Amino acid sequence: MNTILWAAQVPVHGHFWGALAGPLFVAGAGTAFAFVPVSIGGLAGVAEHEAGLASGLINTSQQLGGALGVAIASTVAATHVGTLLGEGKPANVALTGGFHWALWVCGAIALLALRATATVLRRTTAPADLDGAVPAPEPAETTNRVKEITR
Repeated sequence: MNTILWAAQVPVHGHFWGALAGPLFVAGAGTAFAFVPVSIGGLAGVAEHEAGLASGLINTSQQLGGALGVAIASTVAATHVGTLLGEGKPANVALTGGFHWALWVCGAIALLALRATATVLRRTTAPADLDGAVPAPEPAETTNRVKEITR
């Protein structure tokens, strides 16, 4: 069974199990091994009562980063495809060239992110001494205080 590339209408002689299943499984495992360390790193050292806020910020950052990444990659690909089509290249050559450029841009962004991560990790300092800090009240104590005030 031949798969048809939608935009170019060019037959591709590949099959799901032979051409896509393996890379999709690797990408799925890689995603799992990426999200867990990011969550652990983002929540390490966060006070228990602020863990929900930190988790929400991590999730929002991942969602916005993914949306921005897709927007950048698709813009680069579409622009280059349009340029190549304008030069008279066949549609399959233009699509391949557009995706090629988009993947190079994504790779460059990933390298910049590695450098930014290394810079941030070097600047990280130990938390301040908390000997004189006042602990947060327990939830039961807070509830009791509110009841006393409203009576």
